[in-house]
Amino acid sequence: MEFNLKNNAIELRVNSKGAELVGIKDLVTGQEYVWQKDPKFWAKSSPVLFPFVGAIKDNRYFYNGKQYDISLKHGFARDNEFKLSSQGEDFLEFVFSSNEETKKLYPFDFNFFMKYIIKDKTVKIEYRVENLTDGDMYFSLGAHPAFATPTNENIAFTDYYIEFEKEEAGEIFGLNGALISSKDKIKFFEGKRINLEKNSFINDAAIVENPNSNIVWLKNSKNNSGVKFDFSGFKYIAFWNVPGADYVCFEPWNGISDYDNASGELTEKVGIEKLEKNGEYVRELNITIF
Repeated sequence: MEFNLKNNAIELRVNSKGAELVGIKDLVTGQEYVWQKDPKFWAKSSPVLFPFVGAIKDNRYFYNGKQYDISLKHGFARDNEFKLSSQGEDFLEFVFSSNEETKKLYPFDFNFFMKYIIKDKTVKIEYRVENLTDGDMYFSLGAHPAFATPTNENIAFTDYYIEFEKEEAGEIFGLNGALISSKDKIKFFEGKRINLEKNSFINDAAIVENPNSNIVWLKNSKNNSGVKFDFSGFKYIAFWNVPGADYVCFEPWNGISDYDNASGELTEKVGIEKLEKNGEYVRELNITIF
């Protein structure tokens, strides 16, 4: 089911499946800023990544001496229905809770909330995890919004670029299939800017660890429209698209795919978050269109 919010500047649309962001429209210009799900390339627009980010080595992991089999990349929350838990004139909040099916894949009890708030031309997305387990809870959290890069006779995909708030080392992880390579990192860009090419992500996502920046922008050289993306509180930022498609994903993560030499023990997983009994974990993103 789709839900929407409006103010004088923007319209927000969210689907209850995965509490997925499916639209941010500028009500003055009519421009849609979210990728509109073309199955030829990619049939999602902004899946949430929980309780894992990326791939699990050998499709299994171990916790407290028990093996859990999971072949799903990026966890399972994105493929489940969320319930609308509360709403107001400027916000929608959804919740997904552990159940018998999730416990087969993931041994923890939780409530996972996603809240969308609009103000002027900004969408704030708040993620909140409640640990209902009798003990610590281990998890990862990530976002995966795809921003449209509309093209026509006057503007090409290669006119778009990603701009960081601060100078960056420009190194990304090497990949070994769907896993993170334990070998050296790769130089991907220089300074503050990634110029987008048709095959920029031919080798899958470009993942930056512990960036200097908390803000990145999607801009282009032909007009003044774009996206400001504040991902403060996340350890990684990744960028991705399917080559040939007119979008680029901005993916802030607290967690990452397994390394190719990972032990498989959940408590040893690189980037994993730990939340104590009855604890609450909150992160947020701010997306501003212009």
